[in-house]
Amino acid sequence: MLETHYYFTPILDHLEPFDHNDWHLYPIVTLPAAKQLRDAEDLPKNIVSLNACYDRLRKVSLDYLTVNLYGRKQGRAFLLLLQDVLEETTILDYTVQVRQQILKEISVSTLNFMEYRSFAKRHLALMLKDFRKNDFQASPASLIMTNEECLKIEDCPHALLQQYLEQIEKTA
Repeated sequence: MLETHYYFTPILDHLEPFDHNDWHLYPIVTLPAAKQLRDAEDLPKNIVSLNACYDRLRKVSLDYLTVNLYGRKQGRAFLLLLQDVLEETTILDYTVQVRQQILKEISVSTLNFMEYRSFAKRHLALMLKDFRKNDFQASPASLIMTNEECLKIEDCPHALLQQYLEQIEKTA
């Protein structure tokens, strides 16, 4: 049995649709990622833009982790819809209204959303700690674990990793 731990930066590391339950998605938010996002969005190269990108990446990550408490399929649906929404706008357009629109579309109630937020904050900090503990320097990064071994892969896009895992499963 394969278990995949996928560390990614929301928005920067594009996810393709998938429905494997053995994937554990861990958003990673760092200043270098915020800088990369700022440059990708073609925003002014100043501290205000950098802080805004970092703030939005953090909010997206926390929103994803909170939605993920409703189920991993809901979490993945949230990320995929968010990617679609942000293709037409910039990361700075991510607001509470955009989040509410996505949550409504995936049928997630916001009744306990803020209550779950504190858990998401602690979880995000633990994920970043694990990311660093595994000596990863860039995202996306993965740990693919079997009963006998653990394979570390860094800087491998989701689609390529998914294709690799499907090939492994066919030959197993």
